[in-house]
Amino acid sequence: NGSVKEESLVGIFRRISRQPVFFYMVAQGCFGAIPWDMMSFILLLLDWKNFSKEQIISLQFTGGILGTVGAFLGGVLGDQFAHLPNGRIGVALVSVLSGILFYALFLFSETYHYAILWQSLFYLTGGWTPAAALRPICADLAQNQSERAQVVAFWVLLEKTSSAVFGAPLVGFLTKRLFDENFISTDEEKARVLARNMFLLSTFFWGVCAYFFVLMGRAERHRKAAQQEQDKEKRYMAAGSNV
Repeated sequence: NGSVKEESLVGIFRRISRQPVFFYMVAQGCFGAIPWDMMSFILLLLDWKNFSKEQIISLQFTGGILGTVGAFLGGVLGDQFAHLPNGRIGVALVSVLSGILFYALFLFSETYHYAILWQSLFYLTGGWTPAAALRPICADLAQNQSERAQVVAFWVLLEKTSSAVFGAPLVGFLTKRLFDENFISTDEEKARVLARNMFLLSTFFWGVCAYFFVLMGRAERHRKAAQQEQDKEKRYMAAGSNV
């Protein structure tokens, strides 16, 4: 029984991985998850910007609340635009691009009021992709509930692995000189260098993520067209057999 289950699991991954939509979904996740892991440096950035502890705590609290609201909003928008061709993927693409803009404005904010404004807009718009597009498309690719869980687990595993390897460690490597005792610099200069590195890296990885969403939209169009043709053939054969 164990060998049968193992063969079944391998067969599922082999069949799903052959679909371009799934490949692009995994690829966008591997790149798109990296900047989120880099956010572990935000506390240090805010400290170097001389934000008070109360301000930093309020930013964290606000980000957590608005992140939850933003995820719900992404699901609502995804359902609202699902009737359009690539409507869900369009919502996800808007989320990625707006996230790049608001995150950049947040990183270079010099005052608390601008920081909380841009961070709030980032969390309201930057987290739409899972609920708006990725999870519904993943559910559509799977043939049953148990298969869906296995596909999601495989997809999340690849995302978490890539973000853990290339996220915070990459930022730390590029900014390691800031922690050198012989490197003489003010906190303001350190914050500027750290913000610049985080901006460049996050923009690059989210830009690649957006590119894979564009490719996913094209692949999803072809997949749905092929699926509609198969449904027509099944209905035609069923009608012929009834005759």
